[in-house]
Amino acid sequence: MVGKWHLGFFRKEYTPLYRGFESHYGYYLGCGDYYDHSSEATPDYFGYDFWRNDTIDYTSIGQYSTDIFTKEAVNIINNHNPSEPLFLYLPYQAVHSGNLPDGNPLQAPQKYIKRFPHIKNTKRRTYAGMVSALDDAVGTVVNALKSQGLYDNSVILFTTDNGGPANGFDGNAANNFPLRGVKATLWEGGVRGTGFVHSPILQKQGYTAEQMIHVCDWLPTLYRAAGGDPKQMKDLDGYDLWDMLSNNEKV
Repeated sequence: MVGKWHLGFFRKEYTPLYRGFESHYGYYLGCGDYYDHSSEATPDYFGYDFWRNDTIDYTSIGQYSTDIFTKEAVNIINNHNPSEPLFLYLPYQAVHSGNLPDGNPLQAPQKYIKRFPHIKNTKRRTYAGMVSALDDAVGTVVNALKSQGLYDNSVILFTTDNGGPANGFDGNAANNFPLRGVKATLWEGGVRGTGFVHSPILQKQGYTAEQMIHVCDWLPTLYRAAGGDPKQMKDLDGYDLWDMLSNNEKV
């Protein structure tokens, strides 16, 4: 795992190495500074939050999180034994807000912000830079899969966890138009996320899926895509929807 955890760290048993991952490079909390990796949990609780496995890592201070997560992901791919399967969970920090309320919620390297001189709103321009940096990062990871000969047998799932915090909410500058609502609401703008599945092994490609899928469905779906039998998995809350996605079938 590389990136954001945000699934608890009250005890070590709640952290990635004790929840099925062989390694983790990233942070535990929900947000933080993109460069110094400090986290403002509340105005009264502020501290450093960056880890390699279960050890605090200070080597990444001053480096943009999108860049260092990409570097780590590429390193994992380059050193992976191609005869073994690989599950790489890569939850980037981008384009989540940084520290609030006292920090800098939107951060991107200037080389990316300068790509959008036509955007006059400074927050939207920085946000666009954050998206552009993420776009380049995904391309770098895909190229690593290709260079290592893993791409032709890979499934790439790109998704968000919720709708964007628009119009300054949460210090952000997202836009969910034409959907109503924002993150933390039950309108479509809050619960309907964008995403795609990309894979050479899909039977049908280049279409927009109108079927509904829930986050709980990804576990059995991806397990099936990797060659497993979801029926052998116990206590599942989701459904195997691989045939639906691969063939654009009805549920």
